Amino acid sequence: MDAPVDSQLPDRAKAPPSNWFLNPYVQIAIGALLVTASELLLWRGAQAVVQPMGIAKWLGIDALASGWTWLGIITYVLSFICWIYVLRYVPLSIAFPAINIVHVLVPVGSWLFLHDHISPMRWGGIALVLVGILLIVGPVARAEGRL
Repeated sequence: MDAPVDSQLPDRAKAPPSNWFLNPYVQIAIGALLVTASELLLWRGAQAVVQPMGIAKWLGIDALASGWTWLGIITYVLSFICWIYVLRYVPLSIAFPAINIVHVLVPVGSWLFLHDHISPMRWGGIALVLVGILLIVGPVARAEGRL
């Protein structure tokens, strides 16, 4: 039986591009930062509505009148593009836990930029999420670094 031609291999079986920016793990980080930014922007857009009324209030679509909301939507779309790229090279069982760094970044971003209060118990939960991500992704990253 002949070995598959390189064009027949799934992208994940191919080596990722050598350009640092196109490294799938860099794209995970960029995607996570974009999701974090989008959450903060969407929050800002939702707050920009002064007096929501009627069905628009109930559905939350009145926030679409805010430029902040549209910036949030654009950053979400950009993060989606990064995510699709990542899935070409990284198994979902690794990529998904890695992208969940947003569960750390969003609360920290809201604390830094929106001045949200984070209780000590929530800080502990954030630390646990971070440890869990490191436990899942850390060994894979070290193994791929040795390749």
